[in-house]
Amino acid sequence: MGVIEDTVEKFAEREFRNASATSPEFRNAERRSGPARLRELFGRPGALRIVGAHNPLGARLAERAGFDGVWSSGLEVSASQGLPDTDLLTMSELLAVAGSMAAAVDIPVVADCDAGYGNALNVMHMVRRYEAAGVAAVCVEDKRFPKVNSFVPGRQELEPVEVFAGKIAAAKAAQRDPDLMVIARTESLIAGWGMDEALLRADAYAAAGADAVLIHAKGASPEPVLEFLERWRGRLPVVVVPTTYHTVTFDELRAAGAKLVIYANHGLRAGISAVSEVFEAILSEGRTTGFEGRIAPLATVFDLQGMDRLKADEARFIPEPAGRHSAVVLPAEGSGPAPAAGADPRIRAVRAAGVGTVLLPSGEPGHDAQALLGADSGAARTAVLGGTTGPDDRCLRVALAGTDPIAVVHGHPAVHSPGLSAVSSAAHSPEPSAVFCAVFSAEAYAALREAAAKRIADGRPDTSLAVLVEDLRGLGWPVTGLSEEASATGVTATEAGATEASARNAGTTEAGATKSGATESAEAPTAGGETAAPGLDSPSSTPATARDVSGAKAPERAGADA
Repeated sequence: MGVIEDTVEKFAEREFRNASATSPEFRNAERRSGPARLRELFGRPGALRIVGAHNPLGARLAERAGFDGVWSSGLEVSASQGLPDTDLLTMSELLAVAGSMAAAVDIPVVADCDAGYGNALNVMHMVRRYEAAGVAAVCVEDKRFPKVNSFVPGRQELEPVEVFAGKIAAAKAAQRDPDLMVIARTESLIAGWGMDEALLRADAYAAAGADAVLIHAKGASPEPVLEFLERWRGRLPVVVVPTTYHTVTFDELRAAGAKLVIYANHGLRAGISAVSEVFEAILSEGRTTGFEGRIAPLATVFDLQGMDRLKADEARFIPEPAGRHSAVVLPAEGSGPAPAAGADPRIRAVRAAGVGTVLLPSGEPGHDAQALLGADSGAARTAVLGGTTGPDDRCLRVALAGTDPIAVVHGHPAVHSPGLSAVSSAAHSPEPSAVFCAVFSAEAYAALREAAAKRIADGRPDTSLAVLVEDLRGLGWPVTGLSEEASATGVTATEAGATEASARNAGTTEAGATKSGATESAEAPTAGGETAAPGLDSPSSTPATARDVSGAKAPERAGADA
C-alpha cells in the first residue's frame, strides 16, 4: 500500500471511530429522503402545516419555526425575481430554487409546479428533474399553460378534465422513487365552475393516480372549502390553502378533514412589510439605532448560514497552510485624524511581512479591549498592532514564523535591549507608544480576548494592548521580546540576550573579574543569581527575571556569585 492510500485509510478509520450515532455525519447518512419523510408524515394521524419560501434562508426559518415542511411557492419565487406569477420563469429557474431549499433543510419540500410547464411530456421531464433534486412532492394545477396567479382577476382557463388527468398519469409513470407524491390541484372554484365540477375533477385525478388533491379557493369565507371536505369523504388526502379565508383555524381545518394546510406566501408578505419599514426609518432618521433591537443581529445571520459547521469542517479537513496569518490593527491614538487604510504605516508593515488578512475593528482609540472583542481572527498566528507606527517588517516576519505563544515586536529607536522593555514602556508611559505590536498563537489570542473581556467587566480603565499583555504575563503566559537587532539573524530577543550574555561571560573570564555597576544592557543580578531585565516590574510585582520574559531562564553570568 502506498503512502497516500495508507494516509487516506487511516484518516477514514479515525473519522469513523470519532463519529457518534448522534453526529451530523450519521444523521445525514441515516436520514431518509424527502419523499420518504413526507410519506411518513402523511401516514400519521392529524394534519400537517407547511409554509411558503423562495430561498434556502426562508426554508431554514420555516424549519426552525417548527413547520412540517416547506412550500416552494411559485408566487414567492416570481416575486423575488420582480416578475408576475404567470409562468414567465422557466422550469429550470424554479427547479433551482426548490432544489436548493431541499438541500438546505431536513424537512420535506413541496414544489409548486404551476401547470406542469407544458403538456404531459413536459410533466414527465419535470417529475424526473424535481425527483432528482430531492423534492418530496410536486403539485400541478389544472389550468392551461401559461397560467395566471389564482388571485389575479381575469383569465383563469382550465384544461379539459381528460387532458389534465393524462398529465397526472404521466407524472406517476415518470417517477422512479415510489415515495414521491404527486398532488393534483383543481382550480374549479377559482375559475367559477362550481363545487360539482371541483368534485368531478378531483375524482378523475384520483383515478389517474394522484396521491392527494388540492382544493383552491379565493373567497373570504372558508365555507366552500369546508363543503368540499365534507362531500369528498376522505377518498384521498386533501390539501388546502387558507390565503384569503384566513379566519378559519388550523384545528378547524384538521377537524373538517384537511390533511395538509399550506400558508403559501406569508413569509414573502411579512418580509415586504418589515423591510419597507426599516428602509423608511433609515431615510427618515438618518441612522439605524432606533430599530437595531428589532432586527436580527449578524450572529443570527451567521448561524442560519451554517458558519459554525463550515469552520468545523475547515479545521477538520483543510490543512493549515504555512504562513497563514492575520493581523488586527487597533484604532490609532493621537490628536490628528486617523489615516486611511492604505496610508496607515501599520497596515503597510503587515502587508510587507506577508500577512494576507487584516482586520480593522472599530472602537475608541486607546480602548483596545473593546476593539479586540470585535476581532475574531481564527488564524494560527495573529499580529496585533497598537500605537501609530508600523513595526520593522523583518521583526514581524520572524515573530510570525516562530512558535512563541506571545512575541512582542518593537522597532522604536529608543528600544534596543532584548526583553519586554517595549511592553514596560508602553504600559507605564503617559504617552501612547509610537510602536507596539505583539504576535499571538491561536490559544494566546483567545486568552488575550478573554483578558480584554475581564478588564471591561471589572470596569478597569486601562485597557491598552500593552496592559493586556502584562495581564497575560501575570497569568503565566511566556512572553518573548523581539528587537530589530535579533531580526537580522532570525532569532528572538531571548536568544539574542543569551548570546550577548555568553559573549560577556567569555570576556569577564579572560579578565578574571566582572564589570562593576550597570552592564551594557543594564542588567542587574538578583538575589538568586538570575538576571533581571529593566522595566519589567509592574506597580504591584517584584522585578521580573529573564525567565518571566521568555519562559526559559537566562544563562547565569560567570562569577555572579563572587
